[in-house]
Amino acid sequence: MSFIENPELRRAFTDFFTKESPVEKLRATENSDNPIVGFDSNLWEKVRTLGIPGLAIEGASLSDLAVIAECAGRQLAPVPIVESFVALRLIDRVDKKQITKKMISGESIVTISLSPVKNMSASLVPAGLISDAVVALSGNDLIIAKSESKYIATVAPSSMGQVSFVDHEVLENGLIAQSAFDEALTDWRILRASALVGLGNGALALGIEYVQSRQQFDVPVGSFQAVQHQLADLATDHQGASLLVTAAATETDVSRRALLARMAYWFAGRSARAITKTVLHFHGGYGFMLEYDPQLFFRLATAWSIELGDPASELNSLADELDLSGWVLPDLYPSSFRLEVRKFLAANCPPEVVEKAHSSGTMHNWELHRALAHQGLLAADWPVEMGGQNRNPGEMFELGEELARVGAPIDGWGISNLVAHTLNRVGTEAQKKEIIPSILRGEVLCALGYSEPDAGSDVAATITFAQSCGDDWIINGQKVFTTLAHESNYIFLLTRTNRELSKHRGLTMFLVPTNTPGLEVVPIETLGGERTNMTFYSDVRVHDSCRVGEINGGWDVMGVALAYERNPTMVGELGLLCAQFAAWARESGALERPAVRARLASAVVDYQVGRLFGGQLTAKVAQGELPYLEGSMAKLFASEALVRAASDFVDATGASGQLALGSPGAPGGGWIEHAHRHAQVTTIHAGTSEIQRSIIAERGLGLPRSRGN
Repeated sequence: MSFIENPELRRAFTDFFTKESPVEKLRATENSDNPIVGFDSNLWEKVRTLGIPGLAIEGASLSDLAVIAECAGRQLAPVPIVESFVALRLIDRVDKKQITKKMISGESIVTISLSPVKNMSASLVPAGLISDAVVALSGNDLIIAKSESKYIATVAPSSMGQVSFVDHEVLENGLIAQSAFDEALTDWRILRASALVGLGNGALALGIEYVQSRQQFDVPVGSFQAVQHQLADLATDHQGASLLVTAAATETDVSRRALLARMAYWFAGRSARAITKTVLHFHGGYGFMLEYDPQLFFRLATAWSIELGDPASELNSLADELDLSGWVLPDLYPSSFRLEVRKFLAANCPPEVVEKAHSSGTMHNWELHRALAHQGLLAADWPVEMGGQNRNPGEMFELGEELARVGAPIDGWGISNLVAHTLNRVGTEAQKKEIIPSILRGEVLCALGYSEPDAGSDVAATITFAQSCGDDWIINGQKVFTTLAHESNYIFLLTRTNRELSKHRGLTMFLVPTNTPGLEVVPIETLGGERTNMTFYSDVRVHDSCRVGEINGGWDVMGVALAYERNPTMVGELGLLCAQFAAWARESGALERPAVRARLASAVVDYQVGRLFGGQLTAKVAQGELPYLEGSMAKLFASEALVRAASDFVDATGASGQLALGSPGAPGGGWIEHAHRHAQVTTIHAGTSEIQRSIIAERGLGLPRSRGN
């Protein structure tokens, strides 16, 4: 599940390592007759034959090297890929003449000591047992030295060694040496994180294969929802790790790359360890047996994730760097469109607009909505001939981020734009000509009428009935959570039109005008302070022209709409919450507490991952495809991350965290407490987290249809 784009390279090295380095090769290095644990000399010869070591300095980008590291990591290849890449890049950076042909060919193995040298020796040097030369930082000097090594027994099969340095040469000294070494550590974090992504993917594939084939209680273990949902969570987080590695490996700004590298290494290590722990558990007793693979993945995931020390210390170091940058990744080169949106929002969405929306509970402001329409932003992604600006998906992602950054109350636009896009795909010509333009002009709002009191996540169980009556339909029933129905002109209503067909096939969708006689809207107050509604339909008569899609084809229309609905807007809410909490923590002095800094750093990492999920979703849309799987992953990660952050932040505020929005002395003006309440509903609307997990498990991981617990 990687999105580093070099498919030919990926295919070639996936094939190579799959063929030449089955996991059994690593296990074989632990046999007593093998000279070096964790190293296969025959495999290294094949790696050399392909010229892999020299790629570090001869034409391959860092992202290319990350692909190779990932492919090797998936197979737990017992060869020093990451070690040689990082060491060669470091030498090339400071003193090219020290690089020999034997180093480039891999005949001489060169590695790096990750910790500074003391008394001309270093312990726990990766590939120290098999290296011919080691690059290290000794005081103010960056040195390269021939080495003598001693075996160190480690839990994971590893060629790590204790190294004594002889015949060393100084490559560089002073600040230049330190800077070069720091950049090498950035390379290490990126490439090891990529290897951890590969390892995690290999372990996940192993776990999926096992739960599909293993039978318990006469069914596959993988059909149990408890198993499926754990795997879906793991796969989603690990996809986030892959996206972070991509971002770090392709970043051109040195300081941003260093920051992203820390994020990627910490996050990928945590994710890989969670996967291997769970896969081992799913294998039961077999997972603990040394002749089976799960324990190998488990041991190496632990070893690779702590090579640079305690992951908690890595998170603390990340917090220090984020503190210097104001707890954000600076946007170095904002596009002209992003700047245009910022200027518009500064003029049209002051804090008073946001506060008014929250005080009323209605997350819509007509003045802002009309201003967005007048600026052309409501129709920004639509073709020029339809009144739009033909903005690309990347620009729409920027628009969404900027709106979220100021907390703009735009629920009405989000829902209505979803309906407009659905009509554009499956609506009638009349609906396209009449309804869509009125939505894009900011004249019309739509609400969603899906859920019922007894049909929430199982929306296909709807019983609201539409009876055909000539050219009309008569609708009776009720819907719940029809948010913004009291402001809307239409309700996008799912009804049952045939009780004889299966529940998924007897549904039909309508666009019902809210001024139709027999339609009643009743308010519902919620935990997060937002107003939603119950809507009642008593002999509501609509013309057949209000029907969207085919008769009894409502489920297909729903599928289109849901693909647009699962846009992870709560990522922006997480970014805003991080900014609000950071401001309070700095002002109150809480930011000096290590636990608070760690919580905030973790949330900022989640925010960055959520943004990358949004970018992945955007890329899918740009290809003209409906992002079903990508939407589910993005929505699941973003909503669960928001819940985690909001809970952590309200805890950090202590007793004062009980003070409500607007109360004197409330931390962050009460926005932190409000976010804690509001976050809970984000795991429910637009499909619960459980629904997203089932989609990921079945569509993404290929697991059998869930049978519950």
